[in-house]
Amino acid sequence: MKYVYVLTSSEKDLYYEQFFLSVTSLRLYNPEADIIVLLDEKTKAGLTGKRAGYEQIVSEIKIIPAPEEYSQKEASRWIKTSIRKHITGDFLFIDCDTIITSKLEPNFPPELKVGAVLDSHVGLSEHHLRYYFQQSDRQVGFVSSFNHENHFNGGLLFCRDAPEGEQFFDKWHSLWLVGRRKGNVMDMPSMNQANYELNDIIIELGGAWNCQISHNGLPYLYDAKIIHYYATSLDFITSSFLPGSNSTLSSIKETGVISAEILLLLEHPKAAFEKHLRIIADKEVIDAFDSSLFAILRWLRKKNPSLFTKLDRLMFRFTKFIKRLINS
Repeated sequence: MKYVYVLTSSEKDLYYEQFFLSVTSLRLYNPEADIIVLLDEKTKAGLTGKRAGYEQIVSEIKIIPAPEEYSQKEASRWIKTSIRKHITGDFLFIDCDTIITSKLEPNFPPELKVGAVLDSHVGLSEHHLRYYFQQSDRQVGFVSSFNHENHFNGGLLFCRDAPEGEQFFDKWHSLWLVGRRKGNVMDMPSMNQANYELNDIIIELGGAWNCQISHNGLPYLYDAKIIHYYATSLDFITSSFLPGSNSTLSSIKETGVISAEILLLLEHPKAAFEKHLRIIADKEVIDAFDSSLFAILRWLRKKNPSLFTKLDRLMFRFTKFIKRLINS
């Protein structure tokens, strides 16, 4: 089994630091793992000095040429959707924003050719971003989010060395190119459209393989093999998962090493959370949290905390007044 990462990064972002942390955790629990990283030429040229520690951890580095005119994000998707062309044998693709928590033994049944975990661990009818997915599909002419219940997350993919795996990646890459021409460079719309057009070639894996802790992942945390901590829809909120926090990644960026304190987090990742943390299960509260109104409130709290506090106290008094009227 080969474990594959795709990295495109510059000194302006934290993608390398996420990747370095993830491969360190993979090697910690899987010392014999065959770890391969696929890089574009620009990224490889910038991985020097403090950004070269990964070379001592990975098994193989492959430089994959991407079209010169592509942005960093486009180069990442270009490589990711064509992994099958660059890797022989069975492989497990793992996103950079992950922490491996145990020994990985992906001994999936022979009939499973391509495997992934549902996005947010729920079907599309229950997904908080269903409308966004459908808008994205409509933009490029895809239909999977309108006609299909399964919507898979691209943060972890198993692919067997079989014709079905090649067929899936060929379809995915061609559909990604269609999306790019129409202004959408994300890889999940084309991935799910490829699955739809290939009559459900992706088989659902258990949530422990891609425990998305920010969205419905808590039931899978106890058995989690891989914790996927980043969520695009929550990129305005500091991660409550300490290995993925800005302070952890900034420390790695500054020093170029995994400190003893960070290594301790990797040794106990399922308990590595901020102490100020709440679990929300109420659907109405979650809907409010996902709303644009909440985004405005958070923006106000960040930009003008004194005004936020005054308005909050005013609302508290108003709420008490309304309750008295109701109960009188």
